[in-house]
Amino acid sequence: MRDDTEEVEPNPHSRTRRIQNRVGRRTFLSAALSTGAVAIAGCSGGGDGGSGDSDGGDGGSGGNDATEASGGSKIGGTLQWGGAVPVQGLDPHIDTSAASKRVLENIYEEVVALQDDYSIEPHLATSFEQSDDNTLLTFELREDVTFHNGKEMTSADVLASYERVQNGDFLATGFFDFVDELRAPDDYTFEIQLTQPFAPFLAKMATAELSVMPAENAEKEMVEEPIGTGPYKFESREIETSFTMVRNEDYWGASEEDGPFIDTIVKQEVPDPSVRLQSFLSNEYDFINGIAPRDVSRVEQASGVRLEQQFPKSLVYLGMNCDVEPFDNKDARLALDFAIDKEEVTEAALYGTGQTTASPAAPGSPWVNPDIEPRERNLDRVQEHLDAAGMSDGFSATFKIPQSYPTQVQAAEVIANNAAEAGIDLDIQQITWNTWLSDVYSDRNFQATTSSYLALWYPDVSFYKFLHPDGAFFFTNWVNEEYNSLVEEARTIYDDDARADLYHQATEILHEERAGHLMLWWQPSLYGAASQYKGDIGAPDGSTLQFADNWLDR
Repeated sequence: MRDDTEEVEPNPHSRTRRIQNRVGRRTFLSAALSTGAVAIAGCSGGGDGGSGDSDGGDGGSGGNDATEASGGSKIGGTLQWGGAVPVQGLDPHIDTSAASKRVLENIYEEVVALQDDYSIEPHLATSFEQSDDNTLLTFELREDVTFHNGKEMTSADVLASYERVQNGDFLATGFFDFVDELRAPDDYTFEIQLTQPFAPFLAKMATAELSVMPAENAEKEMVEEPIGTGPYKFESREIETSFTMVRNEDYWGASEEDGPFIDTIVKQEVPDPSVRLQSFLSNEYDFINGIAPRDVSRVEQASGVRLEQQFPKSLVYLGMNCDVEPFDNKDARLALDFAIDKEEVTEAALYGTGQTTASPAAPGSPWVNPDIEPRERNLDRVQEHLDAAGMSDGFSATFKIPQSYPTQVQAAEVIANNAAEAGIDLDIQQITWNTWLSDVYSDRNFQATTSSYLALWYPDVSFYKFLHPDGAFFFTNWVNEEYNSLVEEARTIYDDDARADLYHQATEILHEERAGHLMLWWQPSLYGAASQYKGDIGAPDGSTLQFADNWLDR
């Protein structure tokens, strides 16, 4: 499922954003990456760094005169952004849309922050300690942080923000089932007492769902004017039309080297991908997101612009209902797996921008089992498994595809053709997204389908929430007790290597037992930028955007 209606936009990039470097990079429980802002693609709730230099035209528009900062970066200017999906709500504890998260990422901040290597480090905190039994988490907070309204941030604000989520009905409320008590013993100390070791809680802390707001805002049922501590401040919003934020000149982490640099960022809402791309190529915008895979070659061939690709945006999978024929039979599932040419499917859907996978773990993360790869198409192996399933002449199944996602429709056609050549008849039925949610997801009335997950940098979501029977988004009915035990144990472990080993074992079981989720590809975020727009594009989660260390060279 997905958290916005944007057409989803290949290698993860090992770039460590300088804004995180200055946080005093103490090793900080880097193993505790387990969960974060969730979404089943449709449901719910950047490049390789570098300067982005390219030859050619002006690109972009607007802006004040910029002044030179250290390292060649410049202060000033207005970034004109052509956005794919309008900003929705402005309350980070409530809003699930990726479009909102992309702007709120720059306005709000969290106690801890995700890094490009998938570790987590202090951010609004300066340090972190855990008790020997891993149930008491103690954070020492920064003393030099002010909110956009001029108020100093203290532990009272952090406490109020967390208590708001704990006691309400918010995106992260369920995670507080493992919290016994929240405490603020002094102005710059914040404590979380857990009922048991629960590694996913720390990763959830690194998402907007637990961002920090002033205590007075935390008392509101819904925040309509965002006030955070981030490098950019909310300026204005025209619903469905535009969103504007301005540089926070009093930002606690500001420096001549790391920004923030850009004075004003104006996001114009341009939902039509063709209109958005043409406007960008005509120099109306400095930056656009949501480039359709079919348009990548146009951007690559244009002068004065650069294309940026960043994983992980979303993971697309083929879902098989393991409670109904024919996919209640493991050999039938394996037969379909061997029938599919994953590279051909990915190429047809994504025009060369995707990356095939056999694991739900984010590309480049320690959770990926390097020994497990997608099965290659092999018609002899298909027949072996059909024979073992007692279906030597093949089988038929309905294939329900959400029609609002063109890449999945294109993929389904190739999958069905591959399967037909192997004696498997997949009857494609294009259905609306609402029908998918009700019939496929809620009622589990399906044999085969496709869907996707968004922004899976956190393994607890990848391995537990979608694939464990107690997971909130479980629906393909595949159950394996050994797998369940492994991912349950992983939730209690804070050691990076130990948890990675458990996820590697879990991946082997997913693959060998042919779980109901047959992973197809990772899909990247695709961005276009004018040559004058400098700096890393994107954020470590692969979905949101961070503008602090970006600048305009004009």
